[in-house]
Order: sequence, then C-alpha cells, then structure tokens
Amino acid sequence: MSDRGIIAITGANGYVGMSLYAAFGAAGYRVIALQRSAPSGATDYVPYSLEDGPAAPLPSDVAAVVHCAYDLRARDHAEIERINIGGTAKLLQAVGNVPFVLISSQSAYAGTQQIYGRVKLACEDLVTARGGTSLRLGLVYGGADGGMIGALSRVAALPIVPLPSPDSHQYVVHADDMARCVVAATRQPPPHHVVGVANPRRVSFSEIIRTLRAARTAKPHRTVPVPSALVYRALRAAEGIGVRAGFRADSLLGLMHPAPDVPNVDHWAECGIALRDFADDARHSLAG
Repeated sequence: MSDRGIIAITGANGYVGMSLYAAFGAAGYRVIALQRSAPSGATDYVPYSLEDGPAAPLPSDVAAVVHCAYDLRARDHAEIERINIGGTAKLLQAVGNVPFVLISSQSAYAGTQQIYGRVKLACEDLVTARGGTSLRLGLVYGGADGGMIGALSRVAALPIVPLPSPDSHQYVVHADDMARCVVAATRQPPPHHVVGVANPRRVSFSEIIRTLRAARTAKPHRTVPVPSALVYRALRAAEGIGVRAGFRADSLLGLMHPAPDVPNVDHWAECGIALRDFADDARHSLAG
C-alpha cells in the first residue's frame, strides 16, 4: 500500500497521462491506470474506454480521479461530443463522490472556434456541477516527444518551415511543472473550479518553432509564410477524403486562435509552485 493513497488516471498512456502517472508514483501514491490496454510495467490497471467507462469498480479508498482521456479519432462533430462529453458524464457517475480533476486545455475559453475547445468547455461544466476541478493546460513541453509539442517539433525540423500566422502565441508549461500542479490539485482542491496551468507570458508561434528547430538540428532556420486559412482548408479537405496528415485542422484553430489569458494562474504561486518560462530552459529540456 502506498503512503499517500490511490490515484486513478484515465488516459495514463497518453503524453500528459504518462507524465502524471510517473509524478504521482514518485510522490508516494499507488496509481491505477484506466486505459484500453494494460500499460507496460504497471501493476495496477483497470480496462477503460470513454464509451464504456471502467470495466470494474475502483477501490473504495481512491483519493482522486484524474481524467486525461480524450478520443481524437472521431472527426464528426456529433460523434466527438457523444464520445468525449458523454464519456466524461459516464465517468463522473461511475466514480461517485470521489474528488475529480479534469485535464482540460487553454483551448477551452468562451468564444473558442475549436471543436476540441468547445468540447472541453462542456466537460468543464459537468465537472463544475459535480464540485470538481478543471485544469486548463497550456502547450506542454519537455519529457517525451509526444502530444502537440511533438507534432510541432516535427514540423520545425522540415527543410523549409511553413509559418501560418507567426505572430500568434501560446501559453506554455513544462511537463514537470504541469505534473506538480496536478498533484497539488488532488491534495488540496483549488478555490476556483477552473485554473489555468501555464506560464502567463505569451510565447509567439515563431519563437516556439525557432526553439523546437534548434533543439533538433543546427541547420539554418528557413521559413515561408502561409495563410492559416489556406492551411486550414487544405487540412479539412484531406480529412474529408479520409487522409490523415499527421496534424488536424481543428488543432490548427487552437494554435492560431489562443486563449486571451491563463485563468487564476496566481493560485500556483500561492502553492509555492513556480511555472518556468519557455525561454529560460526550453532548448535544454527539448534537446534532452
């Protein structure tokens, strides 16, 4: 038995989920992975999918559930909502009164054009109604080369890098800082139902690409401006005929239309957690 208790994590095999699985384990928790297939090296695992929920009841003494799972395979808007919003509602019902933390996104803000952002907003509403906490993660970097930062890193390594709307920006967070925030939120729920998890400095898209490229290659950084609307239409057309380009049109909307701010971010300083600046250590973190 662990010293601190039990944490159940959905989507523990994803980019964020793997970081959280390791962080909770290092912090002294027994971690139960909720995912479709058994994770390598994990001793605690419950088969789980958004559509079906947990295949078995969780232990009665679970300290918190951290909900990372999100199904990115569907492309139809109605199907995306049915699986992800319906899946969140089903999980909330299955876990009862256990403290609940939703891993949301900075893409979830009023007025977002992105389907992913709107679905996360709807999931946040469900969690808030239940008394849980939603953590809006910024663009996570560091750790494994996965998630959105992995996709952008591959784009940055191209011989000529397309830059749609280079003056756009993102709020970013190191994977280790993100994990510390999530662990803290399960120990002591924040006073706000929705809290952003990202350094509040706006990092330009061109700075992100330039830093990612420097971490992968010493070759000169060459870019070509491309209208974001043109790239979006091309991606949508490819998806319409079943071609997977490795980067979703909906993801581009999130990159080109960022959130206006990081909500309630001062909470982490009050907890003694510093959210490092991308410029300070990104190249070292990404190269490692």
